[in-house]
Amino acid sequence: MAVEATVTAGKTQQEVLADLGLWEGWGRYHSSIPLGPGEELELPPAEDPDPDTVGFAYPLPPVEFNLRNERKFPPPTEEDTFREIFKMLHYTLKENIFSRSYILSVIYNHVNSNKRDSPTWQRGFLKANGAKILLEFWRSPEPAAKDDDFTDRYWVIAITGRMMGTCLESRSRLLKDGLLDCILKGTKDPDEDIRECAVCSLKGLIQHPEGREVVTYSTLLDCLGAAGSL
Repeated sequence: MAVEATVTAGKTQQEVLADLGLWEGWGRYHSSIPLGPGEELELPPAEDPDPDTVGFAYPLPPVEFNLRNERKFPPPTEEDTFREIFKMLHYTLKENIFSRSYILSVIYNHVNSNKRDSPTWQRGFLKANGAKILLEFWRSPEPAAKDDDFTDRYWVIAITGRMMGTCLESRSRLLKDGLLDCILKGTKDPDEDIRECAVCSLKGLIQHPEGREVVTYSTLLDCLGAAGSL
């Protein structure tokens, strides 16, 4: 039996899936989706940028398939995220329940979660005075604990870079609060992990007009050259 292919012109892959009420992540695994007997939907190709080029501006993933039903698995509210982040930054850390690096890694995972929930986590982080705390941690880093994969300075850069690369509200706030200086200094850090993370942050930032306004071409060349020469 012949299969009739349906193509929706002029729309992105995400828009086509959203119009049909389908999970937007299907496009990551299939180029076409069966709609019924003898009919299928041909999806427009995904416009995925090169991670090596855009760094931390790489698009956030969709909500996981098993969590897509918001009635069963409601997304976190701004109150939820603020309370959770505030507890981690202002109680868990001060009581030394977990290492600073571990807590920052948990926060990064929230920020990097998915395109639906990440903006809410980012707002909760900023509301909990997270930008000021990142600056404090950068200026006064602690030695990594035995079980930590990365230093707290690494996570400061990673959180800053991912937030700047994915959210206009976060980008504006973090730039205003002086976090760009941490990224620029990170490109010249003797720790290779920190340098690579800072370069990813810088690449992500300059994908946006706000980033290109504050990072000049000469500054970009200087930072990338310094990171590559160490």
